[in-house]
Amino acid sequence: MPYLHVHTNVQIEDEAGFMQRCSQTAAEALGKPESYVMVNLSHGKPMLFAGSDAPLAYVELKSLGMPGSATAELSATLCGMLEDALGIEPGRVY
Repeated sequence: MPYLHVHTNVQIEDEAGFMQRCSQTAAEALGKPESYVMVNLSHGKPMLFAGSDAPLAYVELKSLGMPGSATAELSATLCGMLEDALGIEPGRVY
């Protein structure tokens, strides 16, 4: 079961909509049914990265059977979604 946890200092008004988008993105990127995906969201909390509190995210994705070679592509996909949805630059995602 894929598990995606997004921590961000950005305050998200539409929590359900954002989590749905995360779920769809993860399922598509992993090639797994969305019915298997779990999403956990922590947002609007004070966070600091590289000495700055500009919009940022810390993302954890756990999934069985994911080849190491898929990491870069998955990272790019998730960073692109976060930039589009929340305005977080890819360099501010860890």
